[in-house]
Amino acid sequence: MKPIESLNDDELAALVKGAAALPDAPEAVVRSAIGLWRAAHPAPARPATEGVLDRIRAVLTFDSWSASTTALGLRSMPSQSPTRHMMFSALGRDIDLRIMSSADSFVLAGQILGPDETGLVELAVDTLSEHVAQTLRTTSLDELGAFHLDNVNAGTYWMTLKFAGAAVELPPIDVGERRG
Repeated sequence: MKPIESLNDDELAALVKGAAALPDAPEAVVRSAIGLWRAAHPAPARPATEGVLDRIRAVLTFDSWSASTTALGLRSMPSQSPTRHMMFSALGRDIDLRIMSSADSFVLAGQILGPDETGLVELAVDTLSEHVAQTLRTTSLDELGAFHLDNVNAGTYWMTLKFAGAAVELPPIDVGERRG
């Protein structure tokens, strides 16, 4: 038989027509071949209280404080927005976080975009003396994966999102007025 590259159009058409006439594999052989691979079943979610949580670090993918006007598609920067918008990604989820000024404090509001789960959001601060994060506030996610924390003072905070069997840790978050 000639190499396939040297066949003319008529010879190639005859070869394709002959291949189309081949019989299908027997059903038992097809089932046996499919049975060689295990079906991918997601591991059942374990409650956060059972065993050790898988700790996952989120990655900052967007921060409105660091975005240039050209990156935002703007010719010039409009009046500085009082809201800081941050986006994090981890474990097949995107975490949308907004930091808004409110009187003498700040509001942290966000939403988990990804698998529908219930969970908790913990806001912690470093105690500095022992370099251990001390949990200040905890709130639950609502049915849309949203959360809201009022009366947060300026400072650096750590946020942890706890789901069944996993804890997603966000990098340190600076809450306060934009510097520079």
